[in-house]
Amino acid sequence: MPEKSPRSVKILATLPLNILLNGVLIVPFAIMIYLAFAKWSPLMGINWWEAPFAAISNFQRAFSDSRFVSALSRTALFVSIVVPLEFMLGLAIAYMLQGEFKGKKYLIALLIYPLMLPPVVVATVFYLFFQPYGPVNNIFLYYIMGERALNIYWFLDPSLALVTIIIADVWQWTPFMFLILYSGLSAVPKRLVEAAEILGASKWRIFWTIRLPLIKPLILIALVLRSLEALKVFDYVYVMTGGGPGIATESISLYIYRLAILYQDISYAAAVSIIVLLAIMIISRVAIYFFIEKR
Repeated sequence: MPEKSPRSVKILATLPLNILLNGVLIVPFAIMIYLAFAKWSPLMGINWWEAPFAAISNFQRAFSDSRFVSALSRTALFVSIVVPLEFMLGLAIAYMLQGEFKGKKYLIALLIYPLMLPPVVVATVFYLFFQPYGPVNNIFLYYIMGERALNIYWFLDPSLALVTIIIADVWQWTPFMFLILYSGLSAVPKRLVEAAEILGASKWRIFWTIRLPLIKPLILIALVLRSLEALKVFDYVYVMTGGGPGIATESISLYIYRLAILYQDISYAAAVSIIVLLAIMIISRVAIYFFIEKR
């Protein structure tokens, strides 16, 4: 009996996993592509594979849909705010915790605790915090603004409602940036730092000229990963504002959910999902090329 090659053994060993991944990922994705070029809704009373062909009409509709453009722009704005904030806070905390002190491991465990909570739980807690008579108005702002703090209705003002979502996201995801940056800063060779200290370099100069450049690839990876995750924001918006007031805080994920589940417009939702997926793929590929591969 001929002996099997290592390649054949590897293929056979990974075959069950490949079948599972193909069934879970590739097949539904292929169906979504098919539906994006068809015109189908469960309300039509026909099977999805019997849906009439619609060519690119769903995609044309998306680019003329002001609500889709607004949701996509709003999500991009959200990402452009929360990712830099989380990066700066995570970097500052990681830098401050480089030294050794008593209780450090307990402090780090406490700092990463928000990352372990489900986003729905975090959204619910912050929704209660920002109620008119919640802790934010009644305790924190009351000592600054007095009675006027009780008249702040966070979820009725479009700008303030978006601020509450940003605060909740930053609170939960700053530990993600902190963990990555802390690991990178801790891995910087101590001999380089000690040599710079002997030459009289200040801590600030050592940070900017030695520590930060050495962890630049790690920083870029962290920013890309966090940006991709932030683009999918749904839980905070759904629980805290419901996309309101009106549709002022509606994210692209919430809009796609409403198209598919509430409005039952499956084909259009599939087309919008593909447009968003392609946009994310292109932006991610360009970012990876210029900031990682080209470097």
